[in-house]
Amino acid sequence: MNTIENRPVIGAVIPTFNRKASLKQILTCLQQQQFSLHPATIIPIVVVDGSTDGTLEMLATDFPSASIVLGDGNWWYTRSINEGIKRARQLDCGFILTLNDDLTFSPDYVSILLKDYSAGGPDSVIGSVSLSAGTPRVITFAGVSKVTRSLKEFNYIPKFSAISEEDLSGLKPSVVLSGRGILYPAAIFDRFGLYDEQLVQYSSETDFTYTLSRNGIPVMISYNARVYENVRLTSAGAVYNNPSFKSLIRSFSNRYSVNSFKKTRYYSIKHRGALAGSLIALLRTLGILKNFALVKLKPSSWSKKR
Repeated sequence: MNTIENRPVIGAVIPTFNRKASLKQILTCLQQQQFSLHPATIIPIVVVDGSTDGTLEMLATDFPSASIVLGDGNWWYTRSINEGIKRARQLDCGFILTLNDDLTFSPDYVSILLKDYSAGGPDSVIGSVSLSAGTPRVITFAGVSKVTRSLKEFNYIPKFSAISEEDLSGLKPSVVLSGRGILYPAAIFDRFGLYDEQLVQYSSETDFTYTLSRNGIPVMISYNARVYENVRLTSAGAVYNNPSFKSLIRSFSNRYSVNSFKKTRYYSIKHRGALAGSLIALLRTLGILKNFALVKLKPSSWSKKR
């Protein structure tokens, strides 16, 4: 059941590959969750996609109650999430919480998500604000107020803005969500299917939540529920991680990169049609090159822009 009146069962799906130490941190965070008003059962579902760093041994020793799904090393993010969702459905979870393996959060994090789900309504999907794990805190995702015809996203708070956490509170509609902490009622996947596996590594959660928004599902961002991420472990190749020019150019042809032109074109065509989508993909790629130039040639200007 996915009602708060019953004790909810939450499948916390965490894809991982060779990040034993950070995975242990997030599983410890899940173990430490506390509930005052709405007690819940959390089932960690760890999708281990070919890890060779002792992850399985660590899980067996330290988290024997976790449900393990084994990939073959070629699932990457999206299939890993989908296989985790399938396991959660087999375990009769009423909610599914998608998480990245580099996150940490407070002991009341899941309780806050459930409270905001109750406020959002029975079909609502609740995302989390994400901030840098290091200090001073900066925003890495705080919700999107609108998406234009060119698929340009307008963020409520610009990414990489310094922020005081005391200023964050409330629940707002967000046209799309980041995959770092999304609480779904499990039945949503019966209605809309799973994540699109053509989007192998990036944008599948954006694609899915955008589809939900366009079909009238309340997609919300909780400023009360916060996750902290290791920015350097996320989106390798992104301009903010300061890649070399050679690495940046290679990233456009790498289907597993955040900058993948194939990924960008597929996503754009899916949501805007063949002609407009191809043009949008080209312009986005040129925009990445422009931002790279700002980083290398005018770092102070880029800092102000962020």
